[in-house]
Amino acid sequence: MELFSEIHSRYFYIISEILKTAAVRKLTGEDIAATVSRLGFAETSLELTPQLLNITNNGYFLLKNDSSGYIPLVENVPPLTLTTLQKRWLKAIIEDKRFALFADKNERNFYRSLLSDIEPLYNPNHLITVDMASDGDPYDSDEYKNIFSTILQAIQTGKVLLIRYESGKGNRLSSYFAPYKLEYSMKDDKFRLVCVRVRQKKFRSLYKLNLSRITSVELMDWNTLSDLAGYVQSLRVPEPIEIEITNERNGFERIFTQLSNFERVSEYFEDTKCCLMKIYYYEVDEMELLITLLSFGPVIRILGPERFKKQAVERITAQKQLFISNDDI
Repeated sequence: MELFSEIHSRYFYIISEILKTAAVRKLTGEDIAATVSRLGFAETSLELTPQLLNITNNGYFLLKNDSSGYIPLVENVPPLTLTTLQKRWLKAIIEDKRFALFADKNERNFYRSLLSDIEPLYNPNHLITVDMASDGDPYDSDEYKNIFSTILQAIQTGKVLLIRYESGKGNRLSSYFAPYKLEYSMKDDKFRLVCVRVRQKKFRSLYKLNLSRITSVELMDWNTLSDLAGYVQSLRVPEPIEIEITNERNGFERIFTQLSNFERVSEYFEDTKCCLMKIYYYEVDEMELLITLLSFGPVIRILGPERFKKQAVERITAQKQLFISNDDI
């Protein structure tokens, strides 16, 4: 099994949560199924729930049913233990420059002391990145760290922010925003704040602000409006972009990496060796998505919707005409 498997690591987490809860109170089959459904993937309920309920002889038998509910088979749930390889990976993560955004100096020193006898799995300074912008965010800047910390606090506490922002074209903006989430683009090596502008105690419009262009941020003492998540979801473009991906030029890994900040659903077909992906996005993302997808060339095929497909064709045609004009010079 892989060191960090997206599927199996999630299974381990779900099982751990169920065992901890069952150690406190007895669980019904419905309780277990609901937890698996809430914490798992779309297909997890079909795979994991029967195993936990010991419906077949292939069950995990981690829980036993004493007629009034399920309890752990062992009296004391064993604590999570890490392998040496996992500790080495964590030691490497602590040294990543972005980790300082989520932990202050004292916390980082504490984590280092816990892993003082562990050699990092790799040194981030020895890595050469490709397909990534060279002008990433200034993670070492104290001002940037303070802005990041304030935004993170606002998201966690549901507070409104007063943000002053300067775009790449020099346009300035100062307004109140309800922060929804932080988004990281691996391609650009930048964090962006997904937020909604607030005017007269009403949601107005969705913004994605580059953190490196925020000049100041102030935490307000009043909460954001209710159902922020519902409002943001209502702004999502109804039709997702659908693409077909081949693994030519390591296409699967490149595309999944560069689109990691977008919500997406994918399905692999063994007979065609292709992957179909649906990408859900907001209107503010459309141009970025168009440029990113076209950069993959023949690795992908845009299937729809027709409006987006038409934009791609027009852009390719314009680029082709530009090459023809240059050849005539």
